[in-house]
Amino acid sequence: MSASQADRAVVHAYRHLYRQGLKAIHYSTPARYLLLQTLRKAYRSSPAEEFNATKINNTLRFLEQATEVAGMEHRILKNLLMARYWEQDHLAREVRVPRSLGLGQSENQLRTAAFNHYNLTLDRLNESLGTCLK
Repeated sequence: MSASQADRAVVHAYRHLYRQGLKAIHYSTPARYLLLQTLRKAYRSSPAEEFNATKINNTLRFLEQATEVAGMEHRILKNLLMARYWEQDHLAREVRVPRSLGLGQSENQLRTAAFNHYNLTLDRLNESLGTCLK
């Protein structure tokens, strides 16, 4: 496969994932922007050599299942986007605990530890299903 064909395959995969993801979340307003942001971040941070067509196809099938039935796949996708929402930087900086109590730093450590554990769990799910959910 030449370089232009490989680039074209990556672009097509991006478009297919975005389109199917929008169908799976029923075009809901907050989730559509998180989906776009997550896809952009994943495609910009990963080199083209890591492109795996089988993982993309498995992820597309996962998203199709999430679209068709409001079952386990739909709940996983919903929770994934909810976690990505709360992981955003501007929300992490918003401290609801008064800093005068000295709890701001411990809250940030708890948030970081929770998201590290969440990301490890997501990696294990991707390994077992052969998908590339982020």
